[in-house]
Amino acid sequence: MIEVTNREATPSPSLAELGKASGLEVGCAFSGCVDTRYRCLIAHHCRLVVPEWQLKPRFLRPRRNSAYNFEPCDAIAGFAASNGMAFHGHTLFWHEDPIPWAQGKSFERVKRDYGGFISDVMNHYPQAASWDVFNEIVGEAEPLRDEFLIRNFGLQFVDYCLHLARENAPSARLVINDYNLECGTDWSLAKQDHMLRLLDGLRAMGSPLDSIGIQGHLSSVHKASPKSTIRFIDRLADLGFDVFISELDVNDSTMPANIAVRDREVAAYYEEFLTAVLDRRSVKRIVFWGISDFDNWIVRRQTREKRRSGKARPALFDDQLQPKPAFDAVVRTLESAPPR
Repeated sequence: MIEVTNREATPSPSLAELGKASGLEVGCAFSGCVDTRYRCLIAHHCRLVVPEWQLKPRFLRPRRNSAYNFEPCDAIAGFAASNGMAFHGHTLFWHEDPIPWAQGKSFERVKRDYGGFISDVMNHYPQAASWDVFNEIVGEAEPLRDEFLIRNFGLQFVDYCLHLARENAPSARLVINDYNLECGTDWSLAKQDHMLRLLDGLRAMGSPLDSIGIQGHLSSVHKASPKSTIRFIDRLADLGFDVFISELDVNDSTMPANIAVRDREVAAYYEEFLTAVLDRRSVKRIVFWGISDFDNWIVRRQTREKRRSGKARPALFDDQLQPKPAFDAVVRTLESAPPR
């Protein structure tokens, strides 16, 4: 295991240190890329790392009789530990990555199989500071997503998993994470209401839950609404929940071809959104879903929203690991963020 040591070669100021000054935790998604320069960049600017896909359920154990594939995520967790960064577990449940072998028709079987999976994974990473117990379970047209376990067992299943997660990791923060909670559309507002209804139901059941993840994939097609987002954050805070901006990036799919113009637009989008949400003291964490274009899911064209021509430039650093205007914009927002 190699510890990153040449952080002085990375741009200053450190986003991690700027965030720490106001009580904000700054992190990023990490694929396990072995490039030393890129690892230095992350270690310099982040206090937390999140595996991209290496903890998704079907990646870990696609079949009942298959061994757990922990090795890729072990490398990410090791990188975090060797550089003094926290590790966030993403995710124990995701509708797009189901493990059919744990989808029993009786709840007792589900508790045995899916519950066993949750316990195995959490016990393998006892150092995790927090866990996305659920990822993307709130619907837009309906309160809960139409997925096998949610459809058949509803809040009973959600409550069971949250209690089991608390039992396995008493000190870790438990999170429900979801997307399109920051857009200004009617369906985004409906999704916010559905999340609040879910949380009301879980509170009535006494379910353990600490934080809500607002992913923050800022789209150039469906524009984010800072006003709507901070109103939603305030409602979450009233219920006693902290907020993580958990997968922040800017998808430049419809922005101009001219790189200088596009970089300015991306930077302005980051700055407008972060200036608004970081004004709320209940926002405790920002995670960039790829801090650089060097290793980034949008650049890899893994999103539904893709540029028709030219290479995407969604992140704070370019594919040569050089800071872009977006980096300066984020620095400004962190410097002006109130303490929490």
